[in-house]
Amino acid sequence: MSFPIIDRAAITSIFESSVPTRPSWSPQGRCLVYSVARPDIATNHIVSDIWLLDTEYWATERIISGISGSDPAITWAPDGTRFAYLETADEKDRMVVVGLNGSTEEIDLSDNSHGRIATHPFFRTFTWATTNDLLLYTAYNAPPAAKNDPVVDPRNDGDSLGEVERIRLWIRDLKAPRSASPISSDGYHSGTGIWLENNRAVAFVSNRSGTEEGLVSNLAQAFALWRVDLGTNSERLLADGLGPVVSPTNRSEEDQIAFITAPSIGPHADVMALETMASDGSSRRALTSTTHHAVSPESAPAPVPDDSWIVVSAEGTQSILLRVRAGTAPLKINHALPHATLPSVDSISGAIACVTQSATVPPEIEVLDANGGSFWRSQHQEISTGAVARTWSIASADNTNIQSMALTSDRKPSGIILWPHGGPHSRTTEEYRPDIEAVVSHGFDVIQPNFRGSAGYGREFLLADRLDLAGGDYQDCLNALDDWITTTGQEALPTFMTGRSYGGYLTAWAIGHTNRFSAAVAVNAVTNIESFYALTDIPGWVKWEFGGTPLTQRRLIHERSPVRYIKKATTPTLVIHSAEDRRVPIAQGLELHAALRDSDVVTSFVRYPREYHQIVEPAHRMDLVARTLDWFVTHAS
Repeated sequence: MSFPIIDRAAITSIFESSVPTRPSWSPQGRCLVYSVARPDIATNHIVSDIWLLDTEYWATERIISGISGSDPAITWAPDGTRFAYLETADEKDRMVVVGLNGSTEEIDLSDNSHGRIATHPFFRTFTWATTNDLLLYTAYNAPPAAKNDPVVDPRNDGDSLGEVERIRLWIRDLKAPRSASPISSDGYHSGTGIWLENNRAVAFVSNRSGTEEGLVSNLAQAFALWRVDLGTNSERLLADGLGPVVSPTNRSEEDQIAFITAPSIGPHADVMALETMASDGSSRRALTSTTHHAVSPESAPAPVPDDSWIVVSAEGTQSILLRVRAGTAPLKINHALPHATLPSVDSISGAIACVTQSATVPPEIEVLDANGGSFWRSQHQEISTGAVARTWSIASADNTNIQSMALTSDRKPSGIILWPHGGPHSRTTEEYRPDIEAVVSHGFDVIQPNFRGSAGYGREFLLADRLDLAGGDYQDCLNALDDWITTTGQEALPTFMTGRSYGGYLTAWAIGHTNRFSAAVAVNAVTNIESFYALTDIPGWVKWEFGGTPLTQRRLIHERSPVRYIKKATTPTLVIHSAEDRRVPIAQGLELHAALRDSDVVTSFVRYPREYHQIVEPAHRMDLVARTLDWFVTHAS
């Protein structure tokens, strides 16, 4: 079996494609702005541009170029004549105000009273008040003049979100330089703030339970909605529940708040529901059920002029838009492409701007009418994909229905890759992935099962692998692979396996339990649950998934740790790990690599400096795919 020569130039081209994201309508309607990220492999940097769409003529214009990083925070002035974005280049935070007439003004946001602006999308706040002269934003506390040495009882607050300084909400008077004042209490992380009651109060998300873990991609903690009245700086609890309360947004003219809740504190991701209430916490009601539509906390609810809300719902491999209104069943918006996220609604016309894509159609900004019909779609992508996507379902031995997605090229494949997702409570979706595109273009079929434990199929399915990690979910993956091979008649092709995080865990588990794979690549993989518990920023993950700690569930944790079985492994395995990963610390990868080496298994270890759990630097993302392909081709026999 021959494989195409690995074309690094082609891979680079795929990873340097533009990525439009996060549309935002003007408060006065008619126009919207969005950002477009442009990765550059040679410089290993990402810069972003801001584009303006005038919906009267459906004309676009790039009005700002070269912002450092991707997905910059953007906020509109209430009168709709200006917007502002956050620039963080050169270790200096500043607000850049852009007029629709082409004017620009920089406002220095650096302040001795706080540290750097907090920019991670999960917690960040960057929003203009309706009075035009106040800015609400998130920033770290100022670092101490001298670092503690020794450090006693350090906190464990999360991957890339800081270990010492708290994230707090601040207000700045834009007419008075260096006038930032904190409005949320010290001692807690607080963020995702929204203005209330004509700027007299702010609602925000905070976990004040006394038990904190990593913030990113981890809803297994007691996030609640709090309110601070700015006249007195008094805080009070606004909304909590059996599970986390996150992603608040408001309908300002009615002082109505919408937010997203989970039914319990347990899994790191859950089946969530939309609720609303008045700004004083009264009249709380659920608009969707956690047993039906799984509302995504990654896209805040968007208010619509007709008193409904637009939310993103996880439905199998699709992310669909729902129109939700009190007293009626959620209504699916029939957009053409299966993956729609980050909705923003024009407060005048009700038109919906969002990011749409599919597994084979790269993301663009699309403007939809109220029923999902397309008015306009941007054209920033220049990728010509040859991939074909197919979803199908099979029943497991216990009659659990498992949906999977296959990505193939339009020519006969040279090999098949089993590529399980992370989590385990994540999912394979019909979104465009440059890494999958690059692999498929080099002659591989890619099989991505939504094994039991995946999101998007209801809560019973989501919890189906609890206390059984690497059990039924692992078998679901093998069953999906076997079904694809049998259905397509590809029994003679070599098979491979790769995955990141929990997908890496399943990969590490597989090489100790089967020799069917020609080669494997484990990325940021959990490999030893016992040591992982002491090192990770989410020890609650172990408590939930295994029903206890290494002290109380030692037997199960020992039995389900992949390193225990590496002495049986024969599969050539490449181990890749991020140097600064605090979700799955690098010691996990080193343990796997050492066990493979000591068992005389062909192995290599790659460390990516500066990276956390997500590998984000353009050069590293490209290298990861090229290195994976090279490993598979080398060991294909």
